[in-house]
Parts: sequence; structure tokens; C-alpha cells
Amino acid sequence: MNKQKVSSYLCVLSLFFGQVGFAEETMAKLAGTESSKPEAPQMASMGTELGKFQHKLYLSIGRKWNLKVQQTMGEIGKDRVVIKFHVNPDGEINNIDIVEGNTDSKLATISKEAIAESSLASGNFSEALKKEKPGGFDWQLAYRIY
Repeated sequence: MNKQKVSSYLCVLSLFFGQVGFAEETMAKLAGTESSKPEAPQMASMGTELGKFQHKLYLSIGRKWNLKVQQTMGEIGKDRVVIKFHVNPDGEINNIDIVEGNTDSKLATISKEAIAESSLASGNFSEALKKEKPGGFDWQLAYRIY
């Protein structure tokens, strides 16, 4: 498989945490170029209740997002969106808004769908997290395809 074809299938789920630079670094290696700096993480430490919950939610959103990208890759093109949403203590996600990028783009649509479909997938907050974040928390994720 040539570099062009491989890089066209490598999508970046550039969430503000975790392995944010992995896909960018992989694409740079394939292309023989330097990667851009990954966006700064905004995820709580994995040693905290919030970090554990965010990680579980991240994995749920990521699985759904990657599948949607694979199914619609030919329709997406280069794009970047930033989405803000609120996670309630029962795990429900609401107030999903595009805060950066084209709100009508295919990437925006599938990213919002992946987040919405992950609502309740991570379960309720632990008792410790309910005490720390009784009203839930806002979160912002960036999605990039290039």
C-alpha cells in the first residue's frame, strides 16, 4: 500500500488528551515529514476519578467515531472541528455544540453523532466523582482529518 493511500485512511481523533499525537506522528513518518505539535491535553490525571471516567468515555466515543469515519471517509476531506458538551452525573451527554469549524461539515456531523451515541455508555459517576463534580462537567474535544 502506498504512502498516499495509507495516509488517506489514517484519521486523527485529536481529543485533548491521551494519545493525541500518535496518528499525527504516524502520518509524518509515512510521509517522511515532521508532524505538527499535538494540541494540549485537557484530561484529568488517570489517578483521579474524573480521569478514569473521561478515559472510559473517550474510548466509547473513539470507537463510534472511528467506525463512522471509516464508513464515510470519501465524503469527509480535510477538516477540523472542536466540540463542547456537558456530561451529567448519570453519564448523559447534552449541550453538544460545535465551537470551532464548519457546523455543516460531514466531520462535524459524525463527531456530534459519536458523542451523542456515547451518552450513558460510561455509566454513572462514582460516589467520589459525584462529590467532586455534583453538577457534572463540561468537556471539549477536537477532531481532525488530514
